[in-house]
Amino acid sequence: RTLLSVCPEPEASLLSGILLGLDKGIPAGVMESFRRTGTSHIIAISGFNIAILAGFLERLLSGIGRRRAWPVVVACLFLYAFLVGADPPVVRAAVMGSLYVLAEAVGREAFSLNSLAFAATVMSAANPEVLWDVGFQLSFAATLGLILLVPPAERWLRGKFRLPGALGNMLKETLVVTGAAQIATLPLTLYHFGTLSIISPIANFLIIPAQPAVMIGGGAGLLAGLISEPLGKIAGVVGWAYAAYTIRVVCLLYT
Repeated sequence: RTLLSVCPEPEASLLSGILLGLDKGIPAGVMESFRRTGTSHIIAISGFNIAILAGFLERLLSGIGRRRAWPVVVACLFLYAFLVGADPPVVRAAVMGSLYVLAEAVGREAFSLNSLAFAATVMSAANPEVLWDVGFQLSFAATLGLILLVPPAERWLRGKFRLPGALGNMLKETLVVTGAAQIATLPLTLYHFGTLSIISPIANFLIIPAQPAVMIGGGAGLLAGLISEPLGKIAGVVGWAYAAYTIRVVCLLYT
């Protein structure tokens, strides 16, 4: 209700989906555009959201030191995971994010493959039926693709191209990371949904860099709106602007 009061539609519904996992209010035409362009993953709460939240909290609490901050960060990650419904992808992300935060706090290297295996083992032990959950399968496959495919792809890019820092990071976050996730999930996507989007790499290249601003700006508007609606409208203008950009790009590419 707060998001709907501080942002116009359809941006409010998109922010509700990205921040809270409540995507039922997104207009059918907009949702279809996301699905057809292979960008609906930004609406599903998973590792991307948890990574942004963890990074934001670590910076916010940097003044008290990592050893004191990590319990607060981990507690917030799991609180957020349960507030948005505790679906398998977000629980998997919360477990892996917590292990990463803990590793940083104690001065150990985080080994992603072990973290993924640990998360899958704990979740399947708690509920064996999670193995047949499509969201869990896609989340697990996408994460495995990032772990196994991104490092060699980055090394290949560095060997072939000399790119400045900002452009290099953008290519990494969009083409390499998104491409690795899509390659890894392609068999599952074809099996479960029977769809393949050829426009997906371009769409993701254009909208992925805007998503941290969507989440952080939208979150600021949401928290401020809980205090005062006018304050929420002011604080949420950045989140609204980037959400509007995301929707316009996706709908334009679909048409």
